[in-house]
Amino acid sequence: MNGKGKDNQPLTAEQVYKQILKRIVKLQLEPGQLISENQMAGEYGVSRSVIRTAFARLQQMGLIEIYPQRGTYVSQMDLHLIEDILVLRTAVEKEVVYEMFTSLGVEDRKALVKRLEENLVEQEKCSNEQNYFGKFPRLDTEFHKIMIGGVGRYALVDMLGDIMWHLGRWRSFDVMFASRIKELIAEHRAIVEALEQENLALTQERIALHLQTITPIKDQALAQYPSYFKLD
Repeated sequence: MNGKGKDNQPLTAEQVYKQILKRIVKLQLEPGQLISENQMAGEYGVSRSVIRTAFARLQQMGLIEIYPQRGTYVSQMDLHLIEDILVLRTAVEKEVVYEMFTSLGVEDRKALVKRLEENLVEQEKCSNEQNYFGKFPRLDTEFHKIMIGGVGRYALVDMLGDIMWHLGRWRSFDVMFASRIKELIAEHRAIVEALEQENLALTQERIALHLQTITPIKDQALAQYPSYFKLD
């Protein structure tokens, strides 16, 4: 792995932290995997102190666990935590939909729907992607940002802070495990269709269905990837 940044300078602790974070979220460093300061220092061509700084941040976020005398491990996914985050995210987006119908005028709402439809056109081009690492993740994020930002509420998502990385890692697993990109696009389409019908309750219902991703695959995921998850 290249230990240099874009300016051919040694990587900083911030850059190393971001790269390790990205690998964890993309499951390139798997839940439960043993990692070490020496290993990462060699991979990134930096000192152990740089890695120690990055590890401290990742530990604070709950994405790695450091056990004295035993080693450092990528944290297993906590489905209870992820379910709680999804409840909060669903509450935010249902409130956003409510404000779209109560605070925006008809023309503003139509303009927002048009932007969502344009986004969907681009999503359709990604329907054959098999994991969450291609172009689709950016469009997926943009779709929700259009809705949330359309009523000026994206700060609500920002308030969730670092815990959203746990949700990002779950999304990577969810898409990989069930090859769900086509399904996600269809769910986005259903949300837009409910908006076009001017149906507040149906739009909120479809948002909730779209964000509830654990229940349908939980048992099978635990059976096939038991080392990925914290067990009760």
